Amino acid sequence: MIQIRKLIWVLVLFVLVNTKGFALSFIPSDTIVLSTVKQKIQEGSASDRTLDAYHTLLEKADQLLSMQNPTVMDKTMWPPSGDKHDYLSISRYWWPNPDTADGLPWIRKDGETNPETQTDAVDRKRLGAMTQAVKNLSLAYFFSEDERYAQKAAGILKNWFLDTETRMNPHLEYAQSVPGYSKGRSSGILDGRSIASVVPEAITILSKSSYWTQSNTSDLTQWLSEYLKWLIDSELGNKENNQKNNHGSWYKYQVAALSMHLGNDSVAKETVVSAQESLSKQLDDEGKQTHELARTRSFFYSCFNLDALTNIALVGDCVGMDMWNYASADHKSLLLAVNYLAPVINGEEWNYTEIHGVDLSDLVFPLFRMAKHTNSNEVSNLLAKTISVLVEKEKSTGIKNEKLEALSLLSDFE
Repeated sequence: MIQIRKLIWVLVLFVLVNTKGFALSFIPSDTIVLSTVKQKIQEGSASDRTLDAYHTLLEKADQLLSMQNPTVMDKTMWPPSGDKHDYLSISRYWWPNPDTADGLPWIRKDGETNPETQTDAVDRKRLGAMTQAVKNLSLAYFFSEDERYAQKAAGILKNWFLDTETRMNPHLEYAQSVPGYSKGRSSGILDGRSIASVVPEAITILSKSSYWTQSNTSDLTQWLSEYLKWLIDSELGNKENNQKNNHGSWYKYQVAALSMHLGNDSVAKETVVSAQESLSKQLDDEGKQTHELARTRSFFYSCFNLDALTNIALVGDCVGMDMWNYASADHKSLLLAVNYLAPVINGEEWNYTEIHGVDLSDLVFPLFRMAKHTNSNEVSNLLAKTISVLVEKEKSTGIKNEKLEALSLLSDFE
């Protein structure tokens, strides 16, 4: 069994480097941890696995130095507004209607991604590439202090958010659109989670570089303020806030994280309270996330929702609230939700539809946050067991994918 206390330093870099499909929050309370990792790297006292993760991060950052800076102007489709500065994406689970001559309106096939929604004709992949690049470059700059990484990250941020000719307008009115439906969809707000999870702390990291000025910080802070105002005031934002599944959780995460970053702790606290109260609507008495279990990717979305909720709990830490140990009057809590998933970690079958198969690595990030921020030996043991199972699976199959390859950073502690 992997010992959780020995995992802490490697897990930090593991979570930083491998976050595809999940949002990662850089929270101020983790600055000391990151600084300690940096000191260990500089002193040469970091473990071999931590050093491997660090070198992998630099390799990724080096590759990004020659990347063309993405912008919303690169798309070939036009949003309904006729303004290319407006972000546009098409909902991934929607397909042309086989029963109509023109394929309109598109129909939904839950869990089945239409590749036509993921092309460069729209902005979704581009937004992901932008935030992933900024995250990796900012971290590479933080650990190495190599100004090349800061320069590139700053250039990407300026092109996407600030430059007059290429900036994205601060709203998501046309995110996750569906051909044949004229109205905007609140579910598109999910696309913005990577902005809230990466950009604020990238600003903090880059502020130490000469390539990022105070004026840049002011301008991007203004962009984030306008985006937050749209989230709170818009009809789509209000609709998304009332969703009882991962969409409502990721909306609340964005509002809480951006409010905290912008110094509005009162709104951040209100949003954490709202997230806590939502547990009564999201969980049943056993801890089942009932709305996620109805999906064709039920295990993934159960983990995805926990990813959002534990990110909100991180924000709660920063504004003096303890969501980790919160329990509603009807005993709904994060721990209850985790405990419902625990039997799967211990080898029991998942009895709900999961068209892509259960992947325990989907649960690593929520478990990591809970183990790090609670005193629960139960959660720590679940995290250790999850990592052990995944490492053993990699060894037995010889199959490496992005998640399992990152988990191999932990093999020193088997």
